[in-house]
Amino acid sequence: MLHDAFISHASEDKDNFVRPLAERLREAHIEVWYDEFSLRVGDSLRRSIDKGLRESRFAIVVLSSSFFDKDWPEWELDGLVAREIVERGILLPVWHGVTRDDVLKYSPPLADKFAVSSAAGIDEVVRRLSDVIRPHGSTLVIARDHLIDVGYEPPVITDDWWLDAAAASESNGMEGGWQSAMGWGRWGFPLPAHSQEPSERGYRLARAAMQMQWQSAADNIPITQVTHPDQVHEFIDDTPGLADVCHEYPHYLGVYAPQLIIRGFGGQFEAEFEALYDLSRSRNPNGRCDEQYVLRDPNVASYNASGIACDFVQGYGAISGPSATYYEEPEYVAWLLSDRSRYLPDEIRSVLTIGIAQWGVWPWTESLRRLADFGYEPSTADGQLQQELLSAESVDTFHPSGRAIEDAVHRMSFSAELLGLPESGDQLAERLLAPIFLGPYFADRVARRKNR
Repeated sequence: MLHDAFISHASEDKDNFVRPLAERLREAHIEVWYDEFSLRVGDSLRRSIDKGLRESRFAIVVLSSSFFDKDWPEWELDGLVAREIVERGILLPVWHGVTRDDVLKYSPPLADKFAVSSAAGIDEVVRRLSDVIRPHGSTLVIARDHLIDVGYEPPVITDDWWLDAAAASESNGMEGGWQSAMGWGRWGFPLPAHSQEPSERGYRLARAAMQMQWQSAADNIPITQVTHPDQVHEFIDDTPGLADVCHEYPHYLGVYAPQLIIRGFGGQFEAEFEALYDLSRSRNPNGRCDEQYVLRDPNVASYNASGIACDFVQGYGAISGPSATYYEEPEYVAWLLSDRSRYLPDEIRSVLTIGIAQWGVWPWTESLRRLADFGYEPSTADGQLQQELLSAESVDTFHPSGRAIEDAVHRMSFSAELLGLPESGDQLAERLLAPIFLGPYFADRVARRKNR
């Protein structure tokens, strides 16, 4: 259902009571169907009221002498009484300028129902109605109120949307263990601890509902490691509740958006990243920082390039940390070879490019099944580049065949289209096959053979 309560009333009572009542109920986070709120130009009045009757949990009926004199509100009441017979307890009468005897003459069943009189004052009317519509201590109501306070517009608590939110608030199976971070998913953060206390349960449910929304948005936009920092900050700022959680867990933010760790790109999180960088250096006797904060280190080129690139793409602490990967590795290669990544400081872009070449992303045929979700169409040349790279001894002896070049162009064309890069597949393939990119790959391969 889309509304907490439907307000049935006579138009003569609108100005002096019903409109203020509807406004006060809304301020109390009660979603009301009230004609001034709910009808738009062009709506059929009859169909709209029928819809309001069907999709409201409760019916507030403002009984007055004007109501008793009207046919239209009586028609509304007939529909509500029909539901009351089946569902029980949905009618909430408000006596406005009438007594029990007046109601008894009009409708004996209504006179027997517990009612509140407008003579008690609008504050008391709102309080009494709220006690029924929003029972105190309800986990769902607490969660919904928190979401509204943050800036979301959740549906009423009887909507099936809340079933998804409740499922998202359940333990992920890894929660509380050493691999807990892996269980939250991309752009996921730890939820508040489980509790039987309604306010704490409601807060956890609200956090899960918010997280459900921003994780979906982060996948649909998408927000990844290759997203420009300005757009990442815009996403965080425009997503209710997300900035607070990022401040609470900057370590997780640095996994999902490692580009923000780079000095000067952190925005509102700059101080947190600087503090984490300083803390990691203080823990290491050689003064070097932990792997997650390498992109902040002035001596970034002195660290292992392939490790930096691997962590950038997969997430830091891939065994126990949260997952960051959104695309397959060749898409990150294409982005680093594209001018689109030139916002990165030159040294960091160079380290990431060398590292991803050393890492060896050539067996991209292994990811083709997953790429189907992105619309990839296989080529007869798939895998040819990998075969020829593995058989070559050095960058000097590597001379790709026409089919290997076709493989590179096909894969880079797909990456360029998927990421919206300004270059063509041919341009990116030319950069991919250039000695300046392939050199580190062969050099690293030789070094690993010597160390065996």
